[in-house]
Amino acid sequence: MARIERIERRLQNWARWSQERASHGLGYPRSSTIAKADGAPRHAEDRNVIPVDSIDAWQTEQAVRALRFVDGSLHALVVLLYVEGRSAEDIGRQLAVGARRVYQRLDRAQFELAKWFSAHRKRPAASALRLPRPAADDCVD
Repeated sequence: MARIERIERRLQNWARWSQERASHGLGYPRSSTIAKADGAPRHAEDRNVIPVDSIDAWQTEQAVRALRFVDGSLHALVVLLYVEGRSAEDIGRQLAVGARRVYQRLDRAQFELAKWFSAHRKRPAASALRLPRPAADDCVD
């Protein structure tokens, strides 16, 4: 199996979101505006911030949690690789398998995630998002 590009993007977004949550970032900058004033040292990561889609990340969180019910090792692999940023070789040593086997398991995890997303694709109808109109006798002049 090959990597599924849309799942890879979702996992990368989810990883950034998870790391922000772990650091209690809540989507806010980690440093104050004063620290970012002219002349203040700037880190490369401050200049190259990729916005996080929180809704997409939350949905991906649900899908990754569901991996536990398919195969707990797939869930662990995804967390180690994306959230903790560990290398395939390091994960392979921990799981007593080679890096190639880690990538094969990653392909399977992405396949399972793609199945989950397609099964949970249903969107609420536009009418379900509208608030009910007040009755005529509820209106106050």
